[in-house]
Amino acid sequence: MAITTKLILRTNKILPDGGHPIVFRITENRRVYEVATKESSLANQWDKRTQCVYSNHPNHKPINALLNNIKVQVTFYFANLKEGQAPRVIAIKNIVEKLTGAIQTTPTRRLLEFFDHEIERLKSMERLGYASVHTMTKSRLSNYMNNVDMAFDDIDLNFIRKFEDWMIRKNIAVTTRSIDLRTFRTVWRNAIKERDCKDTHYPFKDFAFSKYNNPKTKKRAITQEQFQKIANLKLEDDKLVNSRNYFLFSYYCRGLNFTDLAGLKWTNIIDGHLNYVRAKTKEQFDFKLHPEALHILNFYKNMEGNSDDGYIFPILYKRHATVRSKRDRRQKILKRVNKDLKTISEKAEIQKNLTTYVARHTYATTLKARGISIEEIGKTLGHDSPKTTEIYLDEIGDPLFDDRINECI
Repeated sequence: MAITTKLILRTNKILPDGGHPIVFRITENRRVYEVATKESSLANQWDKRTQCVYSNHPNHKPINALLNNIKVQVTFYFANLKEGQAPRVIAIKNIVEKLTGAIQTTPTRRLLEFFDHEIERLKSMERLGYASVHTMTKSRLSNYMNNVDMAFDDIDLNFIRKFEDWMIRKNIAVTTRSIDLRTFRTVWRNAIKERDCKDTHYPFKDFAFSKYNNPKTKKRAITQEQFQKIANLKLEDDKLVNSRNYFLFSYYCRGLNFTDLAGLKWTNIIDGHLNYVRAKTKEQFDFKLHPEALHILNFYKNMEGNSDDGYIFPILYKRHATVRSKRDRRQKILKRVNKDLKTISEKAEIQKNLTTYVARHTYATTLKARGISIEEIGKTLGHDSPKTTEIYLDEIGDPLFDDRINECI
């Protein structure tokens, strides 16, 4: 996309004093754009070759200073385009309009700077998880940009596509790419709302998000034989014992996720039932506990070093008094638990990437293998429709499928 620029004297337009307006002409693929400089000259005072006024113009010094500044700034803009980045007419027009006073220059934040603003705003609202998502997206963008911030005006569709290509080359998962690009788009929209970016400049309108509408990563479950190997494994390390208990309790409590498990208090146990509100959906659950889940609870009932704040498991304590401290603590323990589960799977000779979420996946596939209906499975998982459960089970797959096929042939 070729763009050429030059200063011209519009001789076809005559001003009241007999002069003609000096305009900055931008040509892109034969389409012409003109920006007024707010200066004028008589025909015999204009030097077409140097694109300045002659010294016989009464205001030649300030006018030529402005015109030369425009040429220098536009040349600087072209010279600083990144490899593969196309020049944009709107960016060039803005340069000229700012220099001529057509646009009142107000301080605007650049992309990475605005990301910081959004992250702090989310933290102030205690939306720490979403703030963390923004932080990770900003980190990848900053890495791609070599830690050099850029103005929104200088970012175009080509930049977004090349950022996507960079993530693909870095083998970043499709789900992560989807999150990053959608977060990038959300930040851009907020920048428009706060007037850090013009509402006419929105390159995401031409970016194809359709390929990210249903990004899938293959979830994994383990067989009942593998599950029992984990349950029966002899462990002496207290950390490994705790991590295994969290995994087993999650399975026996209908795929309870780690955030909800960490937040359980003894007051959630009523007459052998578990009664709690799921953090993600705010839905209330109340069901009779499995005997193995009760056995795990008895293990922690009078355990030395247990929580001093009424929590069942030794994860959260009184010192974790704020939303942020609770979240940071859960993340720290979850990371350790998943590391421990990897050790446990190796000890049990299970060649699967064992994580806390595998317990939820295994719970769902076990019910499916034993003939429980999609509707009933979805109800226990907290899904709002059978379709959601079908998609969920399809993503997990069936660990018994290969065995059933082989038995048939």
